[in-house]
Amino acid sequence: MTATVKKLHEQRLVIADDDYLILATLGAGLRDAGFQVFEAVSGEEAISLCQSETPDLVILDVTMPGMSGLDAAQVIRGFNIPILFLSAFDEKKIVDDAIQQGALAYLVKPVDINQIIPAIDTALSRANEIQSLHVKEKNLTAALHKGRETSIAIGILVAHSQLSAQQAELQLRHYSRNKRLKMNAVAEKIIYQSEQFNNLIKEIILG
Repeated sequence: MTATVKKLHEQRLVIADDDYLILATLGAGLRDAGFQVFEAVSGEEAISLCQSETPDLVILDVTMPGMSGLDAAQVIRGFNIPILFLSAFDEKKIVDDAIQQGALAYLVKPVDINQIIPAIDTALSRANEIQSLHVKEKNLTAALHKGRETSIAIGILVAHSQLSAQQAELQLRHYSRNKRLKMNAVAEKIIYQSEQFNNLIKEIILG
């Protein structure tokens, strides 16, 4: 799944409900609205479709024979696919369980197309916002990791020279630029070589 928002109502949906009438009615209405719809009558079939069709959203009935929608959601969450639940019940425990399984929306049946389309739009929008935040968090973590390695390398240079931290950083930048290498790559090499040197010293001393 990516953070790119597709044109409204061109998304791919998997709908799972053991009630064939509800499944057919919702499927037809959503197709008329422009969605690509893949229908399932069980949790197992929904999982299989999620694997083969990579939908943008899956709509699960909470209570289905065999594997329930909640059980299927535990697997589908691993595919990074947003989930919307349908249920004939609005009991707090069921709603709480659905939220725990990553539900972005929870609708109580009976529902019609005029109700479900806005819920789908909202769920897809929230899913894209969450994905965007995850990407930003990942990029920030990577940047912090690179900054940490550079700081460690500068510390090693200071320990093995008469340079100040500022001078060591300038030398590291100068070397990286001359060698046409990324400074982080040079920092990683310094750290690795320092660890190798320290291990050799320990081996010699300890015999």
